Parts: sequence; structure tokens; C-alpha cells
Amino acid sequence: MERNRLEEARKRAQIISCRIRLRVDEAVRTKILAFAGDLTGRPEAFGIDLVAWRYVKGIGVKRRLVFAHPDMLRAHPDTSLHYRGIATLSLKRVQQIAGSVDRWEKAPIRARVTEDRALPVARLYNAVISSIIRESTDWTLENGYRNILATMGSTEDGALRNIIGQEAETAVKDKIVNWFETHSGKACRADETRTSWILGDDESLRMILGSEPDICFERKFPNGAWDIVSTIEVKGGTDPAGALERLGAVKKSFDRTPVSSKNFLVVGVATDEMRYQLEQMHVERFFDLSEILYLDDKWQQFVNEVFHHTLRVLDKPFQIG
Repeated sequence: MERNRLEEARKRAQIISCRIRLRVDEAVRTKILAFAGDLTGRPEAFGIDLVAWRYVKGIGVKRRLVFAHPDMLRAHPDTSLHYRGIATLSLKRVQQIAGSVDRWEKAPIRARVTEDRALPVARLYNAVISSIIRESTDWTLENGYRNILATMGSTEDGALRNIIGQEAETAVKDKIVNWFETHSGKACRADETRTSWILGDDESLRMILGSEPDICFERKFPNGAWDIVSTIEVKGGTDPAGALERLGAVKKSFDRTPVSSKNFLVVGVATDEMRYQLEQMHVERFFDLSEILYLDDKWQQFVNEVFHHTLRVLDKPFQIG
């Protein structure tokens, strides 16, 4: 279990460090300083507190480096990263209050930003930045730059949760396929895409690798129809705060399966509340991701539960060694 946690932490640190070393924040800052347009208008119209406005001028800092202007955001949508960073706002929070800016900051595709969209975002950034400056007795532009780096790290960390989840799903699928091809002792035949497999000597079982569910097993009945008999969902995230959100996605997937289907769940973390709710759901059993990937005895239990007891594709229990 600890091995998986360590590997996840290592990958996360490498990707975040690489992102910060790209110095995207500095490239955006250069655009702000080089902008030739007139950033005119009353500060209050853009959500800027006059006390904060005067303070920034008083310490000799270019105010365009601190406060967002709709014209700047329209001309260079990626400068949203700079102002959002100073305000320490997450992409999700900005979306909830003023609208999505995810595509504004995403290279190489930039969204076209209208005045109606730019103004509420600028007002949000400026209101929060003004509050930060007013609440600080010695705010400096360097403080703002530190905020940008911290916000970039948090943004990348959130994006990595999805990547880690996808990697976990792939790891489980690959291990099942590898085991069936090399250790099950049973025939298996894949299609050209290697997303659909015919399993077993009588070829009456089909395994489909997809999403919602991640892995689906179908049985071929005498009438020639294939019906779902079992599924496996993989949720590899290890952040306890998102456990119930992931559980909601699992429930949505399992609710689509027949009542007779035996549904299994592989999770990166299971909180007490999550365990309680799983007992109320259509879940046959859940397994710890780290355990089945790295512990032989837990992998053996998983294989026997799915392929021997449930699907009956194995004549006898699988034994490692």
C-alpha cells in the first residue's frame, strides 16, 4: 500500500515541478507589461478598492501587474493565470462565481473572450486582490508572485487527480489482461483494438474494457444474446475529500447494470462514510487498489472472487507460486 502512495507522490511532485519550471507565469507577466492598449476606466467599475489602488501606486508598482482589466483579459486570456494566482482562486471557484476560465489559460487553444465574460471575471479577481492588500500591512508584488506559484501548484494538483485515476484504471485493466493471457490457463481472444476479449474454453464469456463501467463481463446465452453478468469500477484517487464524489460516479455506473449483475469496486481510498454507503449500494465487494496491484495474496483473492466464484471461468481457485 505504501509503495503505491509513494509512487503517486513522486509522480505528482515531478509533474508540478516541471510545470512550474516552464515559467508560464513569467511569460504571461511579459505579455501584461508589453500590452500597448489603453487600460482606462474608473477602478471601482472593475471591482477595485480605492484604498488598495492607491496603496499599489504608493509603493511604485505598475497597477496592471496587480489588477485585472477586461481589455487585458480579452486581448490575452491567458493573463487570467496571473490575476487568478494573485487572488489565490481555484478554477472551480472562479467558475462558480464568474464563469469558467479554464480554456482561457489552456495552451495552445485559447478561448475567445467577450466583454460580457471578461468584466465579471476581472471584478472577481480585483475584489479578492483588493481584500488581500487591504488586510496586509506590508503587501508587496513579491507576495503576489508567491501567490501565483502556490495557485499554479494547487491547480496542477487538482488536474493530477484525474490523471492518477486514469492511470489506476489502466493499471488494473493491464494486470487483468496480462494475468489472463499468461497465468489463467484459459483461452482468450482479443479483437483488433484489444478492448474486447472472448474468455474461456467455451468462449461464452466476453470482457469489455471501457468506461462506466471500466470493465464489463457479458455471458453469451443459448439465444445468442450477450447479457451483463458482472462489472468492475476502478476509482484510484487517494484524496479522502473526494471519496464521496467518486462514490457518486460509481453508483451512477452500477445503477445502469441489471439487478442480477455482480458489481465490484477497486478504490484508492475508502473512508468510513464511504464504507457505510457501499453497504447500501449494489456492490458485491470492494478491493484496495494498492493491495491488488502490489500484494500477491490480495491479487489472488481478487482473481478468485471475480473469475472463480463469480464468473466460474476458472475450474479451481487460482494459486500464486
